[in-house]
Parts: sequence; C-alpha cells; structure tokens
Amino acid sequence: MRIRKFVCAAVLASFLCVSLNSCYGSFALFNKVHKWNGKVGGKWINEVVYLVFWILPVYEICLGADWLILNTIEFWTGSKLVSMNNDTYQETDADGNKVYAVRNTDGSLSVSITDANGKKADFTLEHDGNIIRAVDTKGKIIAQEIVDANSEIVAQTALK
Repeated sequence: MRIRKFVCAAVLASFLCVSLNSCYGSFALFNKVHKWNGKVGGKWINEVVYLVFWILPVYEICLGADWLILNTIEFWTGSKLVSMNNDTYQETDADGNKVYAVRNTDGSLSVSITDANGKKADFTLEHDGNIIRAVDTKGKIIAQEIVDANSEIVAQTALK
C-alpha cells in the first residue's frame, strides 16, 4: 500500500512538472555526458559504457537534474549553467601553436593564442552588424573587417 501511494505520488509529480514547467531546455548536462561517452573508445567500449551508465543511474540522474533544475534555470535566466562544447574551442596545431576561445554571453568571443615559443596574445572578437572587430585587453581595436550580406570580406584594417 505504501509503495503504491509513493508510485502514484511520483507519477503525479512527474506529470505536474512536465505540464507546468513549459520549458524545453538544452539538456546540456545529459548531452555533455553522452558526448563524452562517444569519445571513450571504440564502438564496443562506447556500448558497454552506455549500458553501464543506464544501469548505474548516471544518465537518469543527469536527465533528472537537467529536467528539474538546469533547464528551468536556463529558461528563466537565459544562461546555461553547464556549458556545452560549442561554447568553447581549443586546438593545437602540429607546430605547437595553441588557440583557445570562449563564447561570451554577449555574443563576443574571447580568444587566447599561444605560439610554440610561449608568446601569448589575448583579444576579443566582437560582431556589430557587418563589422567584425578584434579588441585587445585594454579595449583598443587592433583589427577589423567589414563583410557583406554573403559574409564575404569587403574591407580589412589592421591597426597598431
């Protein structure tokens, strides 16, 4: 009898959460864990990890946290608590040069470039209509491009 009441209460609570919440959200935590699983190893290892994550309630906990908490916060504040990989970019070329970029909430992109010798440059890329600017850490414009409606470069300027 007690278990039956608990199950009924859980079903009712789930129904109310779904029907009253009215926000879809990005399910960033679940997607991040799922994407990580896809990079663990070969297809057999990925499948084993996938099954283990469903048996141990890793995926269920991530979905629950996304569904009840993170998506609701994302809906009301407009910001993601769990950043997806498309908000950051990191790359190292064969020569050892590194690029790290983070998408800011205002739409700009903070970029840090380190060459193989350790020399570092930090700047922000800002997009304003058809103008793209590179701004240094002191707020000085160091370069800009003007693009047309087809995103083709019309003019470039490098300032010092």
